[in-house]
Amino acid sequence: MKKVITACTRDCPGGCSVIAEVEDNKIFKLIGNPDHDVTKGFLCSNTSKYIEDIFYSPQRVLYPLIRKNGVWTKIEWDIALEILAKKIYDLVENYGSNSIFYYQGFGSRTALKLLNKRFFNLLGGVSTLSGTICGGIGQAGQEMGFGARLSHDPVDHLNSGLIVVWGRNPAVTDLHLWKILRKAQRNGTILVVLDPIRTKTAKKADIFLQPKPGSDAYLAMALSKMVISHKDVDWDFVENRTQNFNKFNELIENYTLSDLSKKCDVPEDQIEDLAYFYTENRPSSIVTGWGLHRYKLGHITFRMIDALAALTGNIGISGGGVSQGFDEYGFFNGNIQKNESGRNKRTISMPCVGHEILNTKDPQIKLAIISSGNPVNLSPNSNKVKKAFQSIDFVVMIDHFLNDTSEVADMFLPATTFLEEEDLVGSYGHNWISPVNPVVSPLGEARSELEIFQSLAYKLGFGNQMAGSPVKWIRKIASPILECGISLEKIQEGPVKIVSSHEIPYANGKFKTKSGLFKFIWEFQDLETESTGFPIQLLSTMPEKWLGSVVPDSEKKTGFIHVNINPRTLGKYGLQNGDIAILESESGELNVKVFASEDIIDDVVQTYRGGWMKYGKNINVLTKDIVSQAGEGAPYHETRLKIRKK
Repeated sequence: MKKVITACTRDCPGGCSVIAEVEDNKIFKLIGNPDHDVTKGFLCSNTSKYIEDIFYSPQRVLYPLIRKNGVWTKIEWDIALEILAKKIYDLVENYGSNSIFYYQGFGSRTALKLLNKRFFNLLGGVSTLSGTICGGIGQAGQEMGFGARLSHDPVDHLNSGLIVVWGRNPAVTDLHLWKILRKAQRNGTILVVLDPIRTKTAKKADIFLQPKPGSDAYLAMALSKMVISHKDVDWDFVENRTQNFNKFNELIENYTLSDLSKKCDVPEDQIEDLAYFYTENRPSSIVTGWGLHRYKLGHITFRMIDALAALTGNIGISGGGVSQGFDEYGFFNGNIQKNESGRNKRTISMPCVGHEILNTKDPQIKLAIISSGNPVNLSPNSNKVKKAFQSIDFVVMIDHFLNDTSEVADMFLPATTFLEEEDLVGSYGHNWISPVNPVVSPLGEARSELEIFQSLAYKLGFGNQMAGSPVKWIRKIASPILECGISLEKIQEGPVKIVSSHEIPYANGKFKTKSGLFKFIWEFQDLETESTGFPIQLLSTMPEKWLGSVVPDSEKKTGFIHVNINPRTLGKYGLQNGDIAILESESGELNVKVFASEDIIDDVVQTYRGGWMKYGKNINVLTKDIVSQAGEGAPYHETRLKIRKK
């Protein structure tokens, strides 16, 4: 039995280092690598079961397909690439390169994926995505205050006297962080969870507060108000390391504690207690989650949370900070994308991709190429997104499965998985770079995205500018790391921590703003919105049993999507536990099965994203396709509903 060190490259903050056990070109087991202070020899069930659920799944497509008369038909690779290359050439000549749309999702975010953009820039630039359906809102908010988003190493939370997990459920979505937080808790650290849902994480908390969805900025303001009134401000930090404090204080003084308590629906005594614990157990850290991003004005929430940490001097110290995430491409050389060559490119907003495709003119989108993504499933207002892709003359998918987006595709090109590729991967959950070493030969006729785009480049006449082995390109992309004295050979042997856990963001007291000072928020826009006849709020969260829309077969087809609702809300609408109901939004309708749960506050529906549209389980047929005020993110949780019994 041979053991190969590789890494999971899926859309998860874990970025786990993996040891694969293989014999005779067959993988038998995946286990966590103990030589990694985040993975620590442990894998979540989604990764440990990857070989049977995904890699060797009978549903995995292993050869190119083309749709003929509505039916998928097998086609040879060379013919498929000839067809695609000719379409690209003809469109560039007749309509311009902007008639081509490249959609690169988040399903796999490895180093070599940077070369995909290089290919399209070498075409002269095409229509590509701007914005995100993930974490851009929080990043934008933190950049306003700090000048950059810099998070503490997960292990540094072991140095905290108190940890606030705000709008995040790591017991489900980031098990490795959760193990660190639980270790800190066993060592005496107070664990606080703030969430509208009594999650699996919340049930283990020492303190749990349940604010109204989208009201977190008011809760942060209330906590700051208590800190100021109780004279717990770190004046040395505020006076020497920040700006705009007086204006921030004036903003806070516009509200009474009673006002803020009502707005966030958290009792005043609970706010006062948390403010006391947060200041008295310094250093206190705040770990923010994706739930806070899902609002049109979500950046304000992050600015208010950052202000609370700055006010109390919890910035620049071990065990403190506001940790929102990491840049998985931050250590790589992005210049290899040749952005300067993509002079003709235009952008299409990812949160509003359906609307923008339908309204893009001069030229219209004639060809779409999609990799590492399932936009028909995961984008807001999925019915509109599906209609938009149906309006495109030719749609190409590079993927592993015939998912919801394949329903609108004309060609399917089978991609390799991380177990068949050579690459590097960073993480948005920590500071490690991990090798992606090929464990077995590609199954069937699967090809890497690099190989696909290199072949197309040769057919289009610029193959020499895309040529080279994976190792050649990895060396170029990883040049900033190699220049620090870390050899590629060392990285290929196993994961390498690029930033020490002892390096604390802003420990030198200098920020990435123009002034070098932390900037308090001093302008504020009220966050409350009208229900406009749709009285129930939708919270679509990440599930425990799958990642993204890669749903196990056992969850795909049977029954209705399950939604959780407080029993009082069910009673208000004449519903009982187990009933089939219809959810209606401004975007569409969906049949659901309702379950009573005291873990959900009144007038809220909670369910999971990623269920497939073709089986009636895609919650995004209901979500609004709007864009955030900052960060160009997707405010999924702005979606409001009506409910009635079917």
